[in-house]
Amino acid sequence: MKNDELVGFNKELIDEVNEEREHLNGTESAFTSVFLTYLSEFGETKTADAEVSYCMKESEKFKVNAYAYSEYFQSLTLIVSCYEKSGKIEKLNKSETAKICRQATKFYKLCCSNSSIFDEMEESSNEYALYNFIKDIKDKIENLYVVLLTNKLVNCEWPEDTMINKTSVKYDIWDIERLVQGAYQRKEAEKLIIRFKSKYKYRLKLIKIPQESDIYDCYVGFISGKCLAEIYRDEGQRLIEKNVRSFLQATGKVNKGIRDTLRSDPAMFMAYNNGISTIAENVVIDENESSGDFITIKELVGWQIVNGGQTTASIYTALQNKVDLSNVNVQMKLTIIKSDEQMDTVISNISRYANSQNKITMSDFSANDDFHIELERLSRRVLIPVEKGKPTQKWFYERARGQYNVEVNRQPTAAEKRKYKESNPKNKCISKTIAAKCAMCWLKHPDVVSKGLETNFIKYSEMIQSGEIGKPDEKFYCDLIAQVIIFQQCDKIVDAQNFGGYKAQINYYTIALLSEYYSDKVNLDYIWQHQNVSPEVAVLLGELCYNVWRHFSEPNTNNAKGVNITQWCKKEDCWTLLKERFEKGSI
Repeated sequence: MKNDELVGFNKELIDEVNEEREHLNGTESAFTSVFLTYLSEFGETKTADAEVSYCMKESEKFKVNAYAYSEYFQSLTLIVSCYEKSGKIEKLNKSETAKICRQATKFYKLCCSNSSIFDEMEESSNEYALYNFIKDIKDKIENLYVVLLTNKLVNCEWPEDTMINKTSVKYDIWDIERLVQGAYQRKEAEKLIIRFKSKYKYRLKLIKIPQESDIYDCYVGFISGKCLAEIYRDEGQRLIEKNVRSFLQATGKVNKGIRDTLRSDPAMFMAYNNGISTIAENVVIDENESSGDFITIKELVGWQIVNGGQTTASIYTALQNKVDLSNVNVQMKLTIIKSDEQMDTVISNISRYANSQNKITMSDFSANDDFHIELERLSRRVLIPVEKGKPTQKWFYERARGQYNVEVNRQPTAAEKRKYKESNPKNKCISKTIAAKCAMCWLKHPDVVSKGLETNFIKYSEMIQSGEIGKPDEKFYCDLIAQVIIFQQCDKIVDAQNFGGYKAQINYYTIALLSEYYSDKVNLDYIWQHQNVSPEVAVLLGELCYNVWRHFSEPNTNNAKGVNITQWCKKEDCWTLLKERFEKGSI
């Protein structure tokens, strides 16, 4: 990749971090937050719905910048950041990379050993809260992912996978080059290669469908449940990164049915289960063991399960529970996509139309649908009102994360870049996931927003599809920006109170309270015209945020007592109780 592309993108990234720093305590937290929004857009599952929580104790040599837990995958992700603010593209060597990663694994080891160092910490501190959270779930964690985020360049090998007690520890690194590749190319640089013959000693035998296509080849057959479970054990979430269901919890009735069949009647699994739909970029065929349309596959390059993630995870869980899988086979369809240009479209359509254990709504594929395309179009056309003179500026709606930086860097000269940024100020660039967060707060779903960007966006998309959210026209667009402005102003007001923690959650619940009880005092047209909330609304936000803070500080009910506040905020009960207490005037 060209160095000027890295430098230009890095400069825009640093500007974005500096703006985010106004809303978050600490430069590294701002960097982590910005970086995570990119990974959210790229579909990086390991960091899905990550909580930014800066934890550091120099004497103990541990540091964590954010974390994410997936009950579905039984995995914990600890994120550690290394931020270079000078704008130079510095390099990280092997020893420095390993040292940074060890800071996260050290924290995990201390949590698992119930180290006394946490007893000395304030219970309200990020370190104690994360320790308490990990302590409660440590027996459920089968995979620990340590993810390094950096705007430096990492040219060395990544740390080798290891084990902590019975937990598998795997490392992943997102450096500035990989981030830029993701933004420009909209896909990850690394490809997953499954070596069936050499690693798993398994001969994957399939039948090639006799048809000619420039776009794809198709194969059908079956794979043994044991082999599939072993591959999932080794590769985890990477195997189903393109499965739109990878963020959802496996708690539906069908998943229990899968589990029960595996335990009590494994020979019937093939009859009852719809199997898996998979894609790959390339296939390596064992010519010596293939004949005509009956082929044996040695390797698959870029293998992904795009439908059947729940089936795969359920079989893996059965393997972990020592269920006999010798009679379990899984129906399998394999599509080899020949055209890079068609990759995303084919994957989306396979997921749309393939049989699935749970209903998949069309809203699961909303990243490029008409709704967001129209919002993007409106943002490029609608000018921001001004009191005097001619309006010249616009908000910039990012349908794809990194779009703004790409557009800036495409301007051929420094003067044109400057002119573009004057018309499209960076502080008025809003990604679709952030816009969805602001909208869902106003729509009174603070518990959903508290679950993270991905989960919130899925719910927002479902509401679009069901018709609960209107079609985007100019009025809709201006109201949406007004909701973004309410959120931004609320964030500044809450930040000024120095509550000491849970600032994001206080924002979500404060705006939801405002919408629930004082929407008649909020004029979205006024906010759009003035690009600010009215003084009356500002006062209301200041008063309501204290109600929310007290609600979090004094969860005096049996349901909430002693609970981790960050986790409690994700429950609908938290929102229901807040409304009850607010109406009674008990907070």
